[in-house]
Order: sequence, then C-alpha cells, then structure tokens
Amino acid sequence: MTIVKARLRLEGTREYSEGVTLVDTGAPVTIVDKEVADKVGVIYIKRTLTLTTASGHKMEGELAVINKLIIDEEELPYAHLLILEIPKEVKEMLRSKQLSDWGIIGLTTLELLNLMPDITTGKLKKTESFMLI
Repeated sequence: MTIVKARLRLEGTREYSEGVTLVDTGAPVTIVDKEVADKVGVIYIKRTLTLTTASGHKMEGELAVINKLIIDEEELPYAHLLILEIPKEVKEMLRSKQLSDWGIIGLTTLELLNLMPDITTGKLKKTESFMLI
C-alpha cells in the first residue's frame, strides 16, 4: 500500500515548524503534537475531540487555531488543528517511514484546500469541490 505524504508548514503566533507528514484520510482533522503546537503558538478554543485509532486506542485532544497552515504551497489561514500528545508508537512508525513525527494531515484540511490524495504517486493533487443536491 502506498502512503501519501505532503510538506506541512505551521505558522503560529511565535514561530513556525515544517516537515514532510503523513496524509491520513481517516483522520477528521489535522493532528499536531502538543509540544510542537505550544512551541509555534496556537490558540486553544476550549473544545475537546476524541479519536479512535484503527487499533482501537482512544486519543483525546483539544482543538486549536493556527495563524496559517500550508500544505504543498496551498495556504489555509486560521486553520483548526487537533492538539494531542502523539503516542510514542505512532511517532516511531512515522519516523520509520521517513516522516515528521509531530503531525498528520486530516481530511477536513484537505477538503478546505481542494486537495486529494493520489495513491498512485503518494502525493496530493488539486481537485474541484462538488456539491450534491
């Protein structure tokens, strides 16, 4: 199975962080490790969200807003992120695939930027948004 990855840059209130991260269409929102989120500077919005991993583990995080999120040169100002402590096993798996261990790009973020994973290339591609009525 081909994994899809993309360059992610977070520009916060203090500084920025960037790296090549996993694209996970099973994740409803982009996930960022708490240590990196606090370093770059995010604004917490006092709402929590619980995710269940494919292996059945539950992870709870707090929603936050970042000044700017950039994926492969596509910019999204004031993007929502889920901030949590990414488990050690997940970080190890990400590093084993030569990916940054502090972030995972989720579906909502992709939809807002009109990006779609292409499993034949392992990259994102631009798409159009559709509305079914």
